[in-house]
Amino acid sequence: MELVVEDAAIVTMAEGGGRAHSMLVRDDRIAAVGPAGEIRAAATPGARVVRLDGATVIPGLIDAHCHVSDVGYLAAGADCSQPSAADVPAIQARLRAAAERTPEGSWVTGSGYVEYKLREGRHPTRAELDEAVPGRPAVLYHTSLHAAVLNTAALKEAGFADGQPDPPGGAFGRDQDGRLDGVVYERPLFALFERNLRNDIARMGADERARLVRVAGRRLAALGLTAACDADMRRDSFAAFAEADARGALSQRIYGLVVHDQVDWLLASGLRGRHSGRLAAEAVKIWADGGMSSRTAAINGSYPVPPYGSGIMYFDRGELTEMVRDFDARGFQVCIHAQGDRAIETVLDAYAAVLSGGAGNPRRHRIEHGGAMYPPLAARAAALGIVVASQPGFLSALGDGFAEAFPGQRDQLYSFASWRRAGITVAGSSDAPVITADPLVGIRDAMLRRTGGGRVLGPAERLSARDALALYTTHAAFASHRENEIGSLEPGKLADFTVLDRNPLETEPEGITNIQVLATVLGGTPVHQSGSIF
Repeated sequence: MELVVEDAAIVTMAEGGGRAHSMLVRDDRIAAVGPAGEIRAAATPGARVVRLDGATVIPGLIDAHCHVSDVGYLAAGADCSQPSAADVPAIQARLRAAAERTPEGSWVTGSGYVEYKLREGRHPTRAELDEAVPGRPAVLYHTSLHAAVLNTAALKEAGFADGQPDPPGGAFGRDQDGRLDGVVYERPLFALFERNLRNDIARMGADERARLVRVAGRRLAALGLTAACDADMRRDSFAAFAEADARGALSQRIYGLVVHDQVDWLLASGLRGRHSGRLAAEAVKIWADGGMSSRTAAINGSYPVPPYGSGIMYFDRGELTEMVRDFDARGFQVCIHAQGDRAIETVLDAYAAVLSGGAGNPRRHRIEHGGAMYPPLAARAAALGIVVASQPGFLSALGDGFAEAFPGQRDQLYSFASWRRAGITVAGSSDAPVITADPLVGIRDAMLRRTGGGRVLGPAERLSARDALALYTTHAAFASHRENEIGSLEPGKLADFTVLDRNPLETEPEGITNIQVLATVLGGTPVHQSGSIF
């Protein structure tokens, strides 16, 4: 099969490459990019020709850190995000509606809330969830997925009781009388989310599991995404991806970061590595600390806002070093969630102990997020060759909360320009469903750095349009060892590209999120079209 794409503004993102107007796709790869005459001459007489009437073609966009299976899973529950659910009564109404469509045996689920964006300025309580969903378990996940609120039935089923101490690596919210108020933070929440996801997927048939993945994939494809790193890959979610892949239902190339406690299963299963051209599991995910928006990231000092404290660390320096050493020796890329400066310092200590032989960082071990990676830490990361997968879109969605939690350092959070100047490869991502998966939001926010409330966090850290686009193309491809296949439009690479109605490199930053995705093409085949372009 041959396809000629012409009358387009093609942004190749190739090193030293300029703009082209035509492209030849042969089978699933790019055969040539250049002037229309040359491309027509290179094509066979029977090649199909698509004229784009001046639309812009960019490399297929890549999300270097999101939770694809969670996007599909949580989409079936109640959307309790702000501003659509502005207060606790609105959340209660959405949970009541979700209860009516939730099968018996499954928990009633809502997600997306941020307590400091609610009219009440606080977390909902177990009593308020009891009012909305009496008599059966209900859970409301914080947008960070580092906290949640449980009703009384859910607390009981999870085994959480008044009077018990905070669990290792986690914490419980409590009312003025010391009773559990329903809020659960960090490790026990992760275990609960994994259990619910596993149980619900197990109840599904193969068709339902494939549909869950298909729903998530279609949402991402509509945003122009052709590849994504799933940063929470487990046995059950991998099985769902594999089933969808077998049915030809994957709309992205999925690169799995397998949760560290699932690695033995992965090795025993024989599924490590490339499962197909659209599914691979070649990296390990570790959590070092909590989240910035839940104020549980491990910091030096104390938070000036609830729940106060200095955050939560999951492993000490010695434990983390041994984990990194083990996975590195087994040939895995290691990707460690680290948000607070105390956690980032510990992660860098672990990497330094393992990468001390002078060979650099050939496996491209990563820090996920890196929000409070201040200049001395960034210099260490650069010297070690650490790759950072970060989320510019956090700035508009969660930046006001960051400013309150880090008042003295707010201009140093997510310092993309400084990190790049230090020599760090920064890959763009969304952490969806924590925030929207829309990469155009991330590109805009990398350029503007403006919060929802209108603050500008670190104006000196703004990126140019091209550098912002590189986060989601060439740099994201490098972060997942795919730069020879995707990330730019060059002969020999896979024909993954996105068609936009305007050029993001020539659009004012405020208008970038108004750009329309006309088509998303994976290996030369459209996986999304807003019309009948192809």
